[in-house]
Amino acid sequence: MLSGGGPIETFDERVGKTTVKYLTVFDGPGAPVDYDLSSFRKKTIGFGRAPDNDILLRSPHINDYHGQLYSVKGEWYLDVFERRRPHGEAREQGRQLFGGDSVLLGDADTAVTGTLILCSGARRKVRWQSRRLLGRVETVVGSAPGSDVQLRAGGVSSVEARILSTVEGIYLVADSAQDKIKVNGAPVTKKHFLYEKDVITIGSVPLVFSNMQLFWQAADPGIRIEAKRINKVVGRRNKTICDDVSFTIEPGELVAVVGKSGAGKTTVMNCISGYSVPNGGEVSVGDVDLHENFADLKASIGYVPQQNIVYDSLTLESMLGYAAKLRMPAKTDASERRATVDRVLAVVGLSEHRKTLIKKLSGGQRKRASIAVELFSDPKIFFLDEPTSGLDPESEHKIMQTLRQMTLDGKTVVYSTHSTLDLHLCDRILFIGDGGKLCFSGSTDEALGFFAVSELRDIYGLLADDTEVWHRRFEAREGPAEKKTETGRILDKSGRRTLNPVRQTLVLLRRNLHVSVNDRMRTLLLLIQAPLLGFLISLIADDQQYVQYEFTKGLLFALSCSAFWLGLLNSIQEVCKERAILRREFMTGLRLSSYIVAKVIAMAVICAVQSVLLTSTYALLVGLPDTGVFDGSAYPEFLAVVFITALAASSIGIFISALFKNADRAMAMAPILLVPQLLFSGLIFELKGAAESLSALATCRFSMEAFGTTANLNALTLRLQEQGIVMERLVEYCYLYTGEHFLFALALIAAYIPAACVLSWIALRSIKKEQP
Repeated sequence: MLSGGGPIETFDERVGKTTVKYLTVFDGPGAPVDYDLSSFRKKTIGFGRAPDNDILLRSPHINDYHGQLYSVKGEWYLDVFERRRPHGEAREQGRQLFGGDSVLLGDADTAVTGTLILCSGARRKVRWQSRRLLGRVETVVGSAPGSDVQLRAGGVSSVEARILSTVEGIYLVADSAQDKIKVNGAPVTKKHFLYEKDVITIGSVPLVFSNMQLFWQAADPGIRIEAKRINKVVGRRNKTICDDVSFTIEPGELVAVVGKSGAGKTTVMNCISGYSVPNGGEVSVGDVDLHENFADLKASIGYVPQQNIVYDSLTLESMLGYAAKLRMPAKTDASERRATVDRVLAVVGLSEHRKTLIKKLSGGQRKRASIAVELFSDPKIFFLDEPTSGLDPESEHKIMQTLRQMTLDGKTVVYSTHSTLDLHLCDRILFIGDGGKLCFSGSTDEALGFFAVSELRDIYGLLADDTEVWHRRFEAREGPAEKKTETGRILDKSGRRTLNPVRQTLVLLRRNLHVSVNDRMRTLLLLIQAPLLGFLISLIADDQQYVQYEFTKGLLFALSCSAFWLGLLNSIQEVCKERAILRREFMTGLRLSSYIVAKVIAMAVICAVQSVLLTSTYALLVGLPDTGVFDGSAYPEFLAVVFITALAASSIGIFISALFKNADRAMAMAPILLVPQLLFSGLIFELKGAAESLSALATCRFSMEAFGTTANLNALTLRLQEQGIVMERLVEYCYLYTGEHFLFALALIAAYIPAACVLSWIALRSIKKEQP
């Protein structure tokens, strides 16, 4: 668009084009006025000064009947009439409008009182903000909190530009990369003088200079999603659960995918969100193929599964604080993170509950907390699986209000549901029938007309009676899917730099410890087991410990198994109970290596406390050898063996937990893991052949070697020797009384830790293929 002279009507067209749905009109010096073209409910919309125009303009430079907009097959065109012939031949006839175009009705001399029309492809009401520039020396424009003009849109840097007010006029000074800022479509790299009704674009955000004020959109208009003939089959019999589905979701729409349980609505949503790859068809976001570029795009896609993705034991503020550290860009400072937490809490309407433990929130509030976690990634597309399931009507309505607000903040929101309570808030509804057949796509009013019903809930009965009929009727109305065309603006695939592995591990470690401290009952039960097991061992002790070989060996084996049990119980449900959280964080940049290492270190802290309690109780009630293998107290050596054994067992528990999605199934493995410690430790049975080889998998075998070395089992009296039988005592090399052998046994136990970590990493790699 030109504004320093030139033609009266000019256009600024984008390469990626979207259908116009909305207009914003800057009429003379007044504030912008928004118009939803669909609200006129007519094919031709007139504009001018005459009172009978659909869009009334008051600028003295506008004719009574200045022009008209008309629709052909859903696309809008512009006619501008001759000044003296308002009903005669159009001077600009048939010019098609696209989202992002701007039309200036005026020239350089009349721009102040002229009219500017901005076209938007978003089917939502765009909120505008303003700032008066006169008298302000400098106005900073960027994404950083505290900016005079803060733009919360993807691809906008902390400081993009500065607007200077001087005696000569208003200047724009670009601080960002070349060609990133444009004025009326022309790149600006340095200092640029601003004229009335100039349109500035920074990334995808338009700003308008009008009447010595700067107007800008509060957010960008979201991303378009297009599905083309997607199919999904499962099982050996190739059951179809998504059948040749095609539809388009416009930027900034709130969309409900509706259907009864088992119809396939979640499958359709998973296919268009990237979590499930269809067997046929294609899905594009912006103008990018979703599944071919999912690794690049996943950070820009938010997904809230049916399971809540928050920790019940944390306060809402703490949970969001950790989410901010993990998901926001690495260079974000603490003040910006706190400001973002405040903003996110306001968006989901939970500001007054920031200090409340999540487990004390209601079901609807916990669901909104899960939504808040996803907002830190600033996704442009947001998917939610059954967000209102099991909620009361009031909670459901609050969820829907939150989703509607998110579309006003520049997000395209898609959710699955079987409820029709608040569907009137949606811009589009997709009705899915049996077998994953698309039976309708459109607005609520269009749905009532298409199915000829007065209530949306009546549609369920129609689809249950004959899905195929409605599927064919809808296909006949829509026609075959067209060839893919340019769609919307390009989704930013550059991603954002997350924390480096060390810092990410530290954040996760701190969160793990915070969860353990807050979950007092579980942590107390884990810790109290240690002295309890030590006490139970003492009940079978007598004066024969560290004197009689077989009895001492039995006590040490009981101590070894106790340490193994403590460590295993700490972690065997640790991963599977938070698998939904892990899956989402992995999709937003979490490193599996950081996650596993943080878990092991957190387990090490718990194991350390348990080891002190178990070893101390054992030492107090049972006793220890007079000296250790290093000629000092035996306590440090016993403590080290107990700790390393417990930590090795915890690492194994993490691996087992990574294999299962269900915490109860993982827990069922605990006895199975304990049995090999009994069979292959060498205490009950003599190990030969294959049994001796398998004993290398028994952690307690090496714990026994370490304990036996410290207790110098080779020097103790055998039971037969006590009975007076003279026999030669053979030295058992597994209990060789040397410091080197003790350390070697300790190293073998410790080797289980990295081995289990690697196995856990391999097991969790499949999480990216799991559907929510």
